[in-house]
Amino acid sequence: MIGIIYYLVFLILGFIYSKYLFKKDFYFHLWIGSIIGNVILMFGIMIPSIILGFTIISHLLLLIISCIPLIIILKKDGIKSFKKKIISFDETNMMNHKIFGLLIIPIFFIIAILLTNHILVPLDNGGVASGQSTYGDLNMHLGFITSIAEQKAFPPNYVFLSGTKLNYPFLVDSLSSSLYLFGTSLRMAILIPSYVISLSLIMGFYFLSYKITSSKKASIISCILFFLGGGLGFIYFLDGAKSDITSFTRIFTDYYHTPTNFNEMNIRWANPICDMIIPQRTTMAGWFMLMPTLWLLIEASKTNKRKYFIILALLASTMPMIHTHSFLSLGVISLGMMIIDLIVKKEKKQTFYNYLIYGMIVVVLAFPGLFYWTFSQTIGNESFLKFQFNWVNKTDPYIWFYLKNWGITFIFLIPAFLYANKDNKKIILSAILLFILAELIIFQPNEYDNNKLFFVSYLIFVIIVSDYLVYLYHKLKGVKGRIFFSIIIMILGTLSGILTIGREYKSGGMYQTFSLDMINMSEYIKNNTEKDAIFLTSDTHINPVASLSGRNIYLGSSLYVYFHGLGNEYHQRNMAMNNIYHSSYEKLKDFCQKNNITYIYYGDYEKAINNNWDTINSLEKVISFGREELYKIGVTNE
Repeated sequence: MIGIIYYLVFLILGFIYSKYLFKKDFYFHLWIGSIIGNVILMFGIMIPSIILGFTIISHLLLLIISCIPLIIILKKDGIKSFKKKIISFDETNMMNHKIFGLLIIPIFFIIAILLTNHILVPLDNGGVASGQSTYGDLNMHLGFITSIAEQKAFPPNYVFLSGTKLNYPFLVDSLSSSLYLFGTSLRMAILIPSYVISLSLIMGFYFLSYKITSSKKASIISCILFFLGGGLGFIYFLDGAKSDITSFTRIFTDYYHTPTNFNEMNIRWANPICDMIIPQRTTMAGWFMLMPTLWLLIEASKTNKRKYFIILALLASTMPMIHTHSFLSLGVISLGMMIIDLIVKKEKKQTFYNYLIYGMIVVVLAFPGLFYWTFSQTIGNESFLKFQFNWVNKTDPYIWFYLKNWGITFIFLIPAFLYANKDNKKIILSAILLFILAELIIFQPNEYDNNKLFFVSYLIFVIIVSDYLVYLYHKLKGVKGRIFFSIIIMILGTLSGILTIGREYKSGGMYQTFSLDMINMSEYIKNNTEKDAIFLTSDTHINPVASLSGRNIYLGSSLYVYFHGLGNEYHQRNMAMNNIYHSSYEKLKDFCQKNNITYIYYGDYEKAINNNWDTINSLEKVISFGREELYKIGVTNE
């Protein structure tokens, strides 16, 4: 409970500070306030943690520092004036109660349900389970959350590869670590910030859409098409159902066999909720930050006011270790906007200086983190930054690939661009620049992850297309079948996504991740082993030592280590680990001493790759829970 209260204090502080930064309505302040509060906690905790470690003292110090502006405001304005400003409630043309209640809340409700039945879902047998989309990624994030809170080392260690620093963007996980540190359960430490961030993300998408279109109708449609969308993949399943109904029903039973994940037919465009927001916490947090920064970029470009460039720069500077792809996307779009502004605007000198100040602030504030974490991982690593045209499309004609994957958005994109006003053409061209970059360069070992760049272009295209669809609807006034045509468009734009969401909901709690014995063992390890102890385990992604105990392991899953750019190290350690598991006790002992390994975890997954009982029986058995066993190196039973 203390952790939740601590988190709420920052959200309240963010809401208060938003009131003094922006003269907007309640919903806008609710949105921006949540961003400010989360950023203060995520980014702000880094400074005291570098000095004092990721401890309660560091968190209390951050809280004191964060309240200083509030004290200054109270002293300046007085209690009476302060209360009046904070409790004022306005509605504007941007968002009203009806839109919030009938659009924002239902979409949030879908996300909240999926989060709840996908993250550490309690089972009757005492274990916990996930859904389809969280079966893989969640265990990685669990490892980051628990290791940061348990080890308290800062900068944090990479729990899945002992002796390595964590270069993966970890700030959204450290947010959950903060709640976990104060005693919040691991499940709630993940869910509560996820609820807040996802609600703010939806609100932010609406506000961004309204900023671009100045239309409530277009903003509503864009929210529906983006969050519930997913291309035309449903056609393959409906066509197959003509001869075999199971071709359709398998959507709800098979693992990753949906209208937005159908590799067999080269359907690779995921539904944002099921494949990006629910399983990929960093993407969720990255988009959460993209909405206000893109909003500020457009506002800064339109007004040329330095205030907006400075606020934009401060928010953008926090993004590299929240989500590097979103930071890169913002940078590319900002570059496109700057070039166009310098060409078309009359006040070129002021425009140049505003963008220069924006860039310099970002360089000064973001560069230390980029240098320490991002560049140290990517520079000289051949698994990053390679030329590759046509993304993951290996079989289809170029146009056909995007037609069936993007569907309605692709069909109407060109007429929507021609219809757009000058300001909107500027944001479209900047998004196209990002799209071209993503089509030419793969930025990480997993080529599919370039979709984190494509999606930023796509969300802008969806907004522009929605604006055009509203225009088209009005142009067809008096034409019979206009409403029917509109319904067909919305069905084509959302059916694949809705079916995928249905499958994801059905998969909730379907896949057990940790058994009761694993959970009990992880609790024992947390309470009875050294915080910096290194464990030898299998490299399965279901690893209670790393994910639940927050202890470093010699080698974790290739799903994480390899795709984080550490492929060579993974292969070397994997070969060494497989060999040593089948060696004599003396060789195993020497290996463990050389690599500072203190404990060997021997559960079902480890037993599947190692049946060298003579060596295992020579070790000191610390404790066991069912088939999950823990051994210590250094003492024999002989």
